[in-house]
Amino acid sequence: MKSTNHYKALFAVASLSLSVSSAMAEQRTLKIGTDGLYPPFSVVDNSGKITGLDIEIGDAICAKLNAKCEWTAQDFEGLIPAVQNGRYDMVIASHSITAERKNVVDMIKYYNSTASFLIPKDSDGSDLSPAKFAGKAVGAQTGTVHASYLEKNFSGATLKFYPSQIEAYADLSAGRIDAVMGDTPTLYTWVQGEGKDCCKVSEAKITDPSVGDGAGIVIKKGNEPLHSEVQRAVDLMWSDGEFDMLWAKYFPFRIGNDK
Repeated sequence: MKSTNHYKALFAVASLSLSVSSAMAEQRTLKIGTDGLYPPFSVVDNSGKITGLDIEIGDAICAKLNAKCEWTAQDFEGLIPAVQNGRYDMVIASHSITAERKNVVDMIKYYNSTASFLIPKDSDGSDLSPAKFAGKAVGAQTGTVHASYLEKNFSGATLKFYPSQIEAYADLSAGRIDAVMGDTPTLYTWVQGEGKDCCKVSEAKITDPSVGDGAGIVIKKGNEPLHSEVQRAVDLMWSDGEFDMLWAKYFPFRIGNDK
């Protein structure tokens, strides 16, 4: 007959095994930062819920990593510093990939992009040169590559920078500025909705290297294995058609991810 102590020992081992199995099965949580004022990529609705294409992309990545996304919306300018100080595991906010940003964080390209100007409907959008906008007022979102591009090249224009694209759109539609620079897909979305009566996206596009090589997911430098895991998830989303499916929910045109 086995002793009581023997059964107690077996029970303890079984309990420990169950605890370990439960811990292994438990989903990890990935803290993700985004803008929240950048439709259709990220928008905070009246209930405080964050929705949009970037959120759907992030949720798909988390599903592939057996993780739960915990989203936080904040000002765009502070997102990269928040990754650097560990507040977020990553940021998905359509950051343009530039050499300057890659010096301080890792960036995983997840789609191509170009920059354009949003202008009044009766304006000529075939020429986006600095000379064309001399003496005019041009806006962009603070902390973006578009703001940097304007500061570097458009000294002859009056430049206005805004906490969000939405505020820049408001000034353009009210006639307080003459153009807004931004990512083409985002500008396109606004002119299909609220801005359809006042404005259009310029025919000309800006592909200067300083405005970036596509959009990137931001991760703290050296954060492995997360960096490799997210890269594999993004690659899989492109190879199996999931990225195209999500993109098609928001835009009638396809976009690529050539590297």
